[in-house]
Amino acid sequence: MRICFLLMLLAVVSSSAMAADIEYTLYRTGVDVPAGREDKAARIHVATFDAKQDAEYNRSNCETAQELFNAAQPTFRDTVLANIKLKYWCEKGLYKK
Repeated sequence: MRICFLLMLLAVVSSSAMAADIEYTLYRTGVDVPAGREDKAARIHVATFDAKQDAEYNRSNCETAQELFNAAQPTFRDTVLANIKLKYWCEKGLYKK
C-alpha cells in the first residue's frame, strides 16, 4: 500500500514538472501616457500558451501571435501617442513580473 502511494505521488510530481516546461508567454512593452512614449521597461502580460500538446506547439502559437500583434499596431491618431510602436515578444515559461 505504501509503495503504491509513493508511486502515485511520484507520477503526479513528475507530470507537474514536465508540464511546467511546455508553456510560453507573450509580453509587450507598455505606454507611458503622461510622457507620450513607449515604456520599454514594462513587461505586460498579453497571453499564456499552455496547451498540453508540447512545447513546440505552444512556442509556435506564441510566435504566430507575436507576429500578428507586431504587424497590427494600435492607432493613436491625433494624440501624443501617435508614433508609439509597441513590441511583443515570447518567453518560455509561465508569466513572470
